[in-house]
Amino acid sequence: MKHPMMQKLAAAVAFAALTAVLLALCDFFLTDDIHSYSRVMLGELYEQAGEIDTLFVGSSHCYRSVDPDAVNERLGIHSFNAGTSQQQPDGAYYMLREAGSQNELKTVYVEMFYTTYNSKSSSQVPRACYLITDYMDPLSPNRYAYLWEMGGLAAFADLLMPARHAIADPGELPELLRAKLTDGYEPGNYRYVTYPDEGEEYRGNGFVYTWGIPYYGFDTLMNVDARNPLSDFGWNYLNRVADYCEENGIKLVLFTSPLPSAYVANTENYQAYVDALRAFCDQRKSQYWDFTLYQDAFVGFEDYADAHHLNGQGAEKFTQVLCDVMAEDEAGKDVQALFYETLEEKLANAPDDTLGR
Repeated sequence: MKHPMMQKLAAAVAFAALTAVLLALCDFFLTDDIHSYSRVMLGELYEQAGEIDTLFVGSSHCYRSVDPDAVNERLGIHSFNAGTSQQQPDGAYYMLREAGSQNELKTVYVEMFYTTYNSKSSSQVPRACYLITDYMDPLSPNRYAYLWEMGGLAAFADLLMPARHAIADPGELPELLRAKLTDGYEPGNYRYVTYPDEGEEYRGNGFVYTWGIPYYGFDTLMNVDARNPLSDFGWNYLNRVADYCEENGIKLVLFTSPLPSAYVANTENYQAYVDALRAFCDQRKSQYWDFTLYQDAFVGFEDYADAHHLNGQGAEKFTQVLCDVMAEDEAGKDVQALFYETLEEKLANAPDDTLGR
């Protein structure tokens, strides 16, 4: 006769196993991960482990603005764009840690769109976290540390059942299942992350090419608080990024992709944000490049997809200018001279053609 404790243990193990199987089945049949940019991006990041020396992290202003293939061809390095939608400061930090755990990074470029670094907490946009952690290596400690800091135990419930936050539309389930059973997970297959009707196309190594022009004008998303140009949450993780880079001998550069002159002209106290980041970089022996203040107006109305994102044409132009600055910086030149000190000077001397529209 079996010992009662052993029977209970066996029953518990069987229940746990059955639960795991049911959760896996729900995940497979109900969760849409086929159409996720970040799933494809992280898969490529892991495939290139040991090869990447230059990393870009940040929000959609990162993955829509920097084409790493063009960077690599121009500069002879191996860069990778690990931007994700609405990537929060903690997301940038954990993407850096994840890439750094598998590669000998020399330089990291952190995209600094100002609204992101004014977030109060990533728990306000948990989807931004799940876009990363859903596809991180299940054995990575960064995955669980990020989840815990973002949402505590509640975040782990979503980890066990991604369908809670990534459930597919019922009408799409047959096609989704077909894709999962055929070529949906095939490396290098970008068919399911290409959206001609929406004007977006994943092009590899984290870069998303977009089409369109800003039909609805240049109203600002938010103004800058001159007294607190970054939130405590933003400062906390920016300091953690800088600490990680310092501890691991990684060069840190902060940058902002170019914003339309009309957009920043409509944003109160934008200069306070620029000044705060420049002061931070002076203290941390880093640099901040705000391409909104670049002395040449190299992009304009036709190069933006909306009020503040570059389209693919603009991204290719920006990538080449970014490469110019990266090359000059590596050559030891003073690249700060390429940027105006103030937004007022930029708008007075070299605004783009969005101003006045």
